[in-house]
Amino acid sequence: MLKPQDFLSINSEIDPSAHICPGAVIGKLFRPLLEVGGEPAAESVTRIGADVHVGHYTLIGSGSILGRGVIVDDNCSIESDVVIGERSLIIYRAHICNEAQIGKYCVIGGLVAERVVVGDRTRIFGKIVHSQHDPTVGWDAPTAVEPSATLESDVFVGFNALIVGEVTLGAMAYVCAGAIVTRDVPAKHIAHGVNKIVPFDKWKGKLANSPCFGERPRK
Repeated sequence: MLKPQDFLSINSEIDPSAHICPGAVIGKLFRPLLEVGGEPAAESVTRIGADVHVGHYTLIGSGSILGRGVIVDDNCSIESDVVIGERSLIIYRAHICNEAQIGKYCVIGGLVAERVVVGDRTRIFGKIVHSQHDPTVGWDAPTAVEPSATLESDVFVGFNALIVGEVTLGAMAYVCAGAIVTRDVPAKHIAHGVNKIVPFDKWKGKLANSPCFGERPRK
């Protein structure tokens, strides 16, 4: 039986059916802000839903909400005010930044920047980052806030892929491993290399026949 002292809970509501592993921190306050004065923001309530599993030494930030059946594997980091839809899986030491929104039935195994919106059944194993057009602005300054990417439903982002800036990846878009994307990828298109984007049915290879581009039952 897990004892409360095995993990740290700060201003949190944890469903009795949730399983929290030793070393986890639930409701972690965000770090001090660089070059920004004033008192730190008060913590918001962190909510852990039914049948959620939070792994060893995982951090869940204040105000974040984990829906029913979410699994967060060991050593992952979820910052403040993140929303994760039901039955999503967070693995491979993933890092999800403030105010990101993750849909249902997703698999996240990479980096998701602040305020990124991720649709249902999307899988991310690369990095979704901001463009950083003006790196002279103070890191935590309000003027440093940049628009974030939007990933629609059923998107796949391969390992070591890099998605940069305010781009939209349409439904069933596929980003190959190692690709760099700085512009929109339409629905059912494949991105590879550096901003090389083609319709799936023009792809020369087995990927063109993948079921991921076809109609399939929705959960």
